[in-house]
Amino acid sequence: MKLFLRKAGPLLRLIGIAAVLAGAFAYAQFQGGAVSWTVFYMVLPFSLYGIFLYVYPLRAVTAEREVDRRELQHGSPLRSTVRLGRRFMFPLLYISMKEVAGSAAQIRMPSTLFIWGFRRRKEWSYETEPLKRGEHVLEGIEIEAADFFGWMRKSRFIPLRQTITVLPKVTDMREVPSDASEERGSAAASFTAVRESSVATGIRDYQPGDRLSRIHWPAFARTGELHSKGLEDRRAQDLLLVLDGSPSPQFEEQVGFAASILKKSVETRSAAGFLSLGESGMAIPRVEGPDSLRTAMLHLARFNPSAEGGQLPPAGSRSLAAARTMTVITGPLTEAWINAFLREARQASGGILFSVLGKGEHPGRAALEAARIAIAAGFDVRFVTEREFGDPERGGVRR
Repeated sequence: MKLFLRKAGPLLRLIGIAAVLAGAFAYAQFQGGAVSWTVFYMVLPFSLYGIFLYVYPLRAVTAEREVDRRELQHGSPLRSTVRLGRRFMFPLLYISMKEVAGSAAQIRMPSTLFIWGFRRRKEWSYETEPLKRGEHVLEGIEIEAADFFGWMRKSRFIPLRQTITVLPKVTDMREVPSDASEERGSAAASFTAVRESSVATGIRDYQPGDRLSRIHWPAFARTGELHSKGLEDRRAQDLLLVLDGSPSPQFEEQVGFAASILKKSVETRSAAGFLSLGESGMAIPRVEGPDSLRTAMLHLARFNPSAEGGQLPPAGSRSLAAARTMTVITGPLTEAWINAFLREARQASGGILFSVLGKGEHPGRAALEAARIAIAAGFDVRFVTEREFGDPERGGVRR
């Protein structure tokens, strides 16, 4: 019904304008006198403009959108410029223009109202409110033209589909969290230390920041250009960052924590695997450079919780089987989730399990019981809040 009224609305308004004009003319014709004809001539220009506006083809209006960036950091606004153009000259008066976003976008889209006049082009720049993590789809531009009194209104939707990706929130970390429980036989090395357990497999172009010990001096003697040794981690496959995809009140904080760890591991020239659990989960064998980090960040931007939060993605079983030391990020601990996860990761010798809590929240008795199960399996369980992401070693630790 709404679609019918939307399409038939201009025609119904045209009939109304024609009825007003015919009524004014009939009143002047039968009543006579200067006053009645004055009323008719006052109504005539507004009625004619409404009729001409009905005839004017809004499909001749074109639009293009230019966004500042297609990938935004968490909390950044979207800056965009929309340019309208047209071929037929006609004095357009009140034009309203609005961005139309997809149903999944949880933001209030901007709009504007202006007088176009006889100009061929019009430019509109706007800035949205800060955007949250995720994909925000801009479907197009909706324009509506109206006359002086709103007697005639007609609108048109111009499709301009663009996807804006907002990356997860990243916290600056002092170091990559590592399991220092040597007495339990867990891997005590940090990501940086593991990176040193490597063997040379070839040479590559020198990159600023490479250590002198990694420069391939024979290649420099032959070519006169600096080259570095290509190194292969012998134990990088033992390190795996696992993100739980179960619904959680702190799910956004969990995603941001995982993104922060991955970013820090790349900055420290470490190599680690990444595995997200859930319906839309994925496995990345190695995150050790800008390209693989960008792949992980884009996945985290699109990653949503699902009821099948513990479901393994393709290749997830192989990643868990190859892992010896893991860093696991989840929400409030439950015995059911711990037992299910330990069944999947039964070959892991331990690692760190972070339970992300809300601000000012403390673990309950059920969470502590679940933590004891994980500790018995060789995990160092830590309860942290978002304010402790920068230095998770100081987070609330329960052994």
